[in-house]
Amino acid sequence: MSGVITLIKEDHQKLESVFKKLEKAEPAQIPDLLRQVQELLVPHSKAEEKVVYPAIKSITPDESSDVDDGLQEHQHVEATLEQLLASDPEAPGVDGLIAALIGEVRHHVEEEEEQILPAFGDAATNQQLSELGEQFTAAKEEALQSLRAGSPGA
Repeated sequence: MSGVITLIKEDHQKLESVFKKLEKAEPAQIPDLLRQVQELLVPHSKAEEKVVYPAIKSITPDESSDVDDGLQEHQHVEATLEQLLASDPEAPGVDGLIAALIGEVRHHVEEEEEQILPAFGDAATNQQLSELGEQFTAAKEEALQSLRAGSPGA
């Protein structure tokens, strides 16, 4: 099992590849691409919130305010994504909302990969990172099942 930092970065790369498609998409392609973003992003965020963020706060308390900012960003991005999924892809403003969503996620990824995760990686042991990787993967799978089932709180 890979360490949690590797797994998080892999998710970020998968998301970025969907964002690149979304930026060039025709309106008819947008709903499917947004669902792909949702299935990558929401379980990732939920797993970070459940498993990774508490560990970061515990192991690297100096990163607590950045982690709290990340949590706020997750909530805002998920709300924007819900709004987009409920919108007509050809409605005025949808392209701007998509651009805002992508921009906010890219900013969040940059903060995580350049500040939070390196500090956490330096402070945590390999065993901690490996165990968190397993917990992160399990939490992601659980969140994805919940999302696909359409249950509240997914």
